[in-house]
Amino acid sequence: MVAAVIVLGLAALALATRHHDGAPSFTGRLNTPSAGRHQRVAAWLTSTTRTLDTALAAHALDEVDCDWYTIDANGAVSAGPQNLALVAAARAQGVQAFATVTNRPSSRGSFTSSIPRAILRSEQSQKRAVDALVQLAVTKGYDGIDIDWELIPASERDAFSRFMSTLATALHAHDRLLSVAVFAKTSEAGRYDSQKATDYRALGKVVDELKIMTYSFSGPWSSAGPQAPLGWTRSVIEFAKTIVPARKIYMGLPFYGYDWHAGGATAVQATDAAALITAHHFRVAHDAASGEADLSYTDTSGVKHVLYFVDGKALTTKLDLMESAFPDIGGIAIWQLYHEQPAFWTIIAQTLKR
Repeated sequence: MVAAVIVLGLAALALATRHHDGAPSFTGRLNTPSAGRHQRVAAWLTSTTRTLDTALAAHALDEVDCDWYTIDANGAVSAGPQNLALVAAARAQGVQAFATVTNRPSSRGSFTSSIPRAILRSEQSQKRAVDALVQLAVTKGYDGIDIDWELIPASERDAFSRFMSTLATALHAHDRLLSVAVFAKTSEAGRYDSQKATDYRALGKVVDELKIMTYSFSGPWSSAGPQAPLGWTRSVIEFAKTIVPARKIYMGLPFYGYDWHAGGATAVQATDAAALITAHHFRVAHDAASGEADLSYTDTSGVKHVLYFVDGKALTTKLDLMESAFPDIGGIAIWQLYHEQPAFWTIIAQTLKR
């Protein structure tokens, strides 16, 4: 699909927000979880929809974050491949839909620090960005905007907080919500730039959801290890709760892992790991520090592999941590739909129901 640049005029926005018979209803509130479930489940969706139906059928999802949009240095928003019929269908089942907007040059590109730097240093670009983001939510039927800007320079910390405050006010004026994805940390301002760029306290005052990415603890940049050690996750959420209202905090939950081999590491989905185990009748251990599945084997070429990934047992362990230690936080934020085994949704629905 050819990217479409979203441009906003105030008159067009006024027309777009008029209510008419049959139009979706927006309340500017997070949906109350269905009967019995006390914490919300949000999940990012990129280019595939094949597991969304399974999640919906299990009544295990409260919010889908559609990662289909990018923003440029001038504050203009572009749409990559998108499925607005899916947005409408999710909302018809009581699942809120947010438009996730990233600081990438294209939906298939990498995060870049130059985009947020340029926007945050220009009042004109900030205004253009706020207008475009409000229009995106209003005209395309979203309940809110989810900002996933990564690699923001630490020097733009205060400017980012002010921008998010302005955006929150604009979205709330149109009964839309604001979510932000942030890197995990255990102190302010943090140790490295991506942590320092996000002021938890300031953001927590204005956003409706603070999605903390409590994953990627290990990866191609490290030796073999888990995505989310339980002790680390606990420390991150405990710190966040000291300065952010608990109901706004979402604990990041990975549906993926890594396979370390031949001097590097490649991402592995839960479904792929399960297929590998079945094909070779491997016995899987579970890492005590994270609950994650831990598998080591040597392939037919003599290459040794070490895998850490999330399976059903690991998922249950992570949900139990949230239920026991943090029953007051908003919920979980999953990266991402299609990485999971179908049974994950049954586990989530059963664990998060009382």
